[in-house]
Amino acid sequence: MFSAVFRDISTRPDLRAWHASELPIVFGTYNQNLGIPATQEEIALSRYMQTAWVAFARDPQTGLSNFGWPKYDPSTESLVQLGNFLNQSSATFGRAAEVDFACSKVQDLIVIAAQVANLLGQ
Repeated sequence: MFSAVFRDISTRPDLRAWHASELPIVFGTYNQNLGIPATQEEIALSRYMQTAWVAFARDPQTGLSNFGWPKYDPSTESLVQLGNFLNQSSATFGRAAEVDFACSKVQDLIVIAAQVANLLGQ
């Protein structure tokens, strides 16, 4: 899971990471046309992710486990989180439920939103 947000790449850091926002880091094209120096975290994360991609490409079966990543199991701390606020330059590992907890509450949020809209007369 890519979580990195670098203010010199993202024009809207409040949106957090979005679909394909990892591509400049993966391909090392961050700041290519902006003339803004890359941060040490961007450079390190780019190298880390490129190394992980190469490990997988060379050996799709065991390349990432040899790289140090656990096999994914949602009940264990095996969700690879790339560039999150705890470690912007490589990976941390956590449980999927820690990231997806809001998704399990969508129905509750819909009810609350309707109640708030009702209170506001909308």
